[in-house]
Amino acid sequence: MTRAYKYASVLSPQIQSFIDEKRALGCKYEKEAKVFYEMDRFLVEQGVVTPVLAQDVVEKWVGKRPNEKRKNQRWRLNFTKRFVSYLLLHQYEAYFPDYKISSSDDKCFVPYIFTNKEIADLIAYFNSMEPSRQYPDGHTVIPMLFLTLICCGLRSGEAAALKVKDVDIENGILTIRNAKHGKTRRIPVSGTMRLKYAEYYGKLHADSDGENYFFPNARGNCHHTNVIEGRFKEALWNCGIPYRGRGHGPRVHDLRHTFAVRSMQKIRKDKGSSLIALPYLSVYLGHYNMNKTQQYLHLVADAFPEIVEKQKDYLGDTIPTWEAQK
Repeated sequence: MTRAYKYASVLSPQIQSFIDEKRALGCKYEKEAKVFYEMDRFLVEQGVVTPVLAQDVVEKWVGKRPNEKRKNQRWRLNFTKRFVSYLLLHQYEAYFPDYKISSSDDKCFVPYIFTNKEIADLIAYFNSMEPSRQYPDGHTVIPMLFLTLICCGLRSGEAAALKVKDVDIENGILTIRNAKHGKTRRIPVSGTMRLKYAEYYGKLHADSDGENYFFPNARGNCHHTNVIEGRFKEALWNCGIPYRGRGHGPRVHDLRHTFAVRSMQKIRKDKGSSLIALPYLSVYLGHYNMNKTQQYLHLVADAFPEIVEKQKDYLGDTIPTWEAQK
């Protein structure tokens, strides 16, 4: 559910109008609405009393904060540019920060790719869960939720948001609604997963309504992604997989990275199949474009260099080197 923020600064009408326009175009604008709330409070604190964004105010707003990563500062700068452009278009006075912020001084996050044994250990751990009074169905729900993340490559929020109506067991299709960038997609699952979903449905959803969550928490609601992350950290500890700390992983999202890399490894090593498979994988994962999917080529380059070489033979330099992306 979209949270409603109350803006109080002198620019609150312009902020709300900008958000309304973006949402009318189909954008969720949830994260941006929260950042606008922070900007709104900042403008109040700075004593801005006229609908003008002066240079000193803008530069202070986009300035780097303590312990902030450059990529986050860069996102805030680009976000501010979009809003300033909107203000200028509507004849308001605003300073446009016409510069870029490099993230080259931030260390590049390297996804953790789980080994087959680690994946097997994680599945075994979740399958060993016992019933509890606080969450009577947890020993059934949690293992299936994580098996979906492992075997289907979903984002944790996508899996948590699945409802009974979104799981077509007969045809083996999951419908992912209102995912990242507001997209909805339908993805096939393996025959094995279809049978597991059928068994799970019989245990948990024989009397459920289509609007019930497929992986309900103890109160029948949607699992929060922070709770899923917490469960995952417990599993890492129990499986002896070292957790390297916040920002270093392994994270729940690395199950998705592992799924993508394993999928790339299964691609036949001839030019035709690799070229055909990459766009399909991109659509399956729900990537906005193929740039994200192409990054997985670099994670398998050491083990399967011929895949990358054959892509390069056909596509030339359209797939950049890992160094070029840093």
